[in-house]
Amino acid sequence: MDKILNWISENYSVLTGAVFAFVIAFIQKKGDIMDKLTGAFLCSLFSTGLFYGLVSIFPNCPQSAAVALGSFVGFYGVDECKELILNKVRSFLKSEKEEK
Repeated sequence: MDKILNWISENYSVLTGAVFAFVIAFIQKKGDIMDKLTGAFLCSLFSTGLFYGLVSIFPNCPQSAAVALGSFVGFYGVDECKELILNKVRSFLKSEKEEK
């Protein structure tokens, strides 16, 4: 039990960001309860994964940024965030290809 509590205390900001993503997405999402729960759960997973991805690229990224990222993902939604990221990657790859 001590290990679990220690992990929670070390990752408190990330867990808070995931909870923010879940709550905001649940409030924003239209549809029945299963649609809301599924969308909110995906938002929390997506925001957590996205934050840990950013931390692996930018090691000095503060843990408190997870709350802002989670709130953004929850408000904007998983599908919209996915399209935003894919469009940025496509334009980056296109610009690199044009430089060659």
